[in-house]
Amino acid sequence: MSSISEGDSQVEVEEGKKEEEKKEKKMKFDEFLFSHLGEMGKYQKIQFTLVCLPTIFCAMHALSWTFAGAQIAHRCAVDGEEKYGGYWNDVTNTINKTTECYDDSWSVLPAGAEGARCLYEQCKSGDGSACSSIVYDTSRVSQSAIGRWEIVCDRGWIKAVVQACYYVGQMAGSMTFGVLGDRIGRKKCFFVAIALQIICGFIQSVAPTWWIYAFFRAGTGFSHPGIFVIANVIGMELVGPRYRKLASVITGLFFAVGQCILGGVAMGIRDYQWLHVATTAPAILFLSYWWLVPESARWLVSVRRFSEADAVLQKAAKTNGVTLPDEWWTQLDGEEKSKDEEEQEMPMARREYGFLDLLKTPELRKRSLVVFYLWPVVSMVYYGLSMKSDILGGDMYVNFIIGGLIEMPALFLVFLFIDRIGRRKVLAIGYGLAGFCLLSNLLISPETPKFVSLVQLLVSRGSITATYAGIYMFSPELFPTVVRNSAMGVCSTVARVGAIAASFISMWIVERYGKIFMLIPFGTMAVLAAILILVFLPETSGKALPATIEEIEDSHEMVEVQLESLTKKEETSDE
Repeated sequence: MSSISEGDSQVEVEEGKKEEEKKEKKMKFDEFLFSHLGEMGKYQKIQFTLVCLPTIFCAMHALSWTFAGAQIAHRCAVDGEEKYGGYWNDVTNTINKTTECYDDSWSVLPAGAEGARCLYEQCKSGDGSACSSIVYDTSRVSQSAIGRWEIVCDRGWIKAVVQACYYVGQMAGSMTFGVLGDRIGRKKCFFVAIALQIICGFIQSVAPTWWIYAFFRAGTGFSHPGIFVIANVIGMELVGPRYRKLASVITGLFFAVGQCILGGVAMGIRDYQWLHVATTAPAILFLSYWWLVPESARWLVSVRRFSEADAVLQKAAKTNGVTLPDEWWTQLDGEEKSKDEEEQEMPMARREYGFLDLLKTPELRKRSLVVFYLWPVVSMVYYGLSMKSDILGGDMYVNFIIGGLIEMPALFLVFLFIDRIGRRKVLAIGYGLAGFCLLSNLLISPETPKFVSLVQLLVSRGSITATYAGIYMFSPELFPTVVRNSAMGVCSTVARVGAIAASFISMWIVERYGKIFMLIPFGTMAVLAAILILVFLPETSGKALPATIEEIEDSHEMVEVQLESLTKKEETSDE
């Protein structure tokens, strides 16, 4: 009997040791995933490229109003002239000319220069009376929404409204897809957004009125965060910590490529209706993503759908030429539970998180409030500068392409430095430099050489582009998995407030009251953003993505305890 008892006890001891070894081997999902699958294998590269491609079309739709609503020369009609009857007809005896002159290729020329064609005064005849009908120039744009729906003179506000409608749609989409992405998964939201973008894009090409056009433009904007933001989140959750900068830098690069492609397509297609068809039709190929792009394995694990996560990761492992252990989810920290424990914790595991959870705990609340300020500022400055880039002069198509090209070296610099000097410093420098350039522009006098203003524009545009890319990388790393998509949804939502404000400021306030009403608020808010980053936000470079709110709060408390102990040691040494 005693030998049997000793044998049983020995077995129990061995089993106990095995259990202890299992516990010691517990690891975070990040550690498990990238120790077995690799941080950037063949599978990650393929999937990352697939989710980035649709962002090209996000850029095209977001900026298409630049050409669909291109401002075209117009004047009052004389003696029953037709709408497109010939803008350059000699009617100087009835309508005055301005000193704004161009050559045949629309390059600026001084008045009186050989080959110069000076524009007529807009919206009023020679005696100062309002126009009864309008004649439009078609030498640069054959069919513009501006001419079709008479969006000129006292109806000029419509152009700003249409631009703002896109951002209103983005705002609604951010709130919707942000929550749904955490509740029903990244893949479903991504696919629905792609389908919605295609439908709304085609309808814009045949919309009979400006308000129907604006409505479906808002629908296109609604799809934007479902594609761009979720693509960023999927990318962040797919690659290892060392490669996460690719998730925002590369998606930003694809967006810049889309801008350049749009400029080239618009240069060849001068009819806004066919332009919408050309920028929408290729996206039909992305409907195949339902079979090509799987659900985020990290999200599946966070909602404890391990069998589905296993199917995704086994396919990834096969593509990368590696193998995963059986029932790998039992190796995850906190994932191996007894049946009784699982039954007790099931309500907690199935808990649905939302916006209010971002504000309930002190450290997460502080991060949330600061980040929710940073996003509208970067959006306001970025889109404000994009809408007022005409300081470059010359052909609007070439300038638009240059604007996209300027963003590429800025994104390269982000890629080069954001891991070396950290996210906080890159973003603080970007905000600060953009704010400084805007405020310093107030010191420029009419006698200052034009290249000075040009350099300020390029530096501010490049720095705010780098900031936009960096904030897409920095923000997801500040929030735990359970609320990450919700947080990014709120970020994208408040960013639209900045974009809407930029639309009306750049199109109305600046033109009516002067550039000071754009430079001072934009510049001041950008500098303040730089200060808030340095004071309140932690560095996230190279750190594992937090999974729960408790991880963030516990890590913050640990830092505070360490600081207190250091302070006490310093005080003791001083004594």
